[in-house]
Amino acid sequence: MTEQTNDNTTNEYKGFSLFNDTEDSDLRNRNRAVVLANIADSTSKAKKISPNGMGLILGYFSKIDKTERKDVMSRFVTTMQERGYVLTTA
Repeated sequence: MTEQTNDNTTNEYKGFSLFNDTEDSDLRNRNRAVVLANIADSTSKAKKISPNGMGLILGYFSKIDKTERKDVMSRFVTTMQERGYVLTTA
């Protein structure tokens, strides 16, 4: 699908699907978390996400409806941990 200008109907962010047309919220948020993890993987070296990758992740995340962000974030963290990434606070 092509990107539309209205944020409520946008189904892509820089070519990455937002799955807004997927009715099942569980599947939609799982897919979003996987896309975020794939962005991280493709823009990282030695399990460290590049600044460009972080910009893509934040931009994609900002296009997700606010009511679904917490679920997507939780799934994203879990997926990243399963892939061997470590969450640090510093």
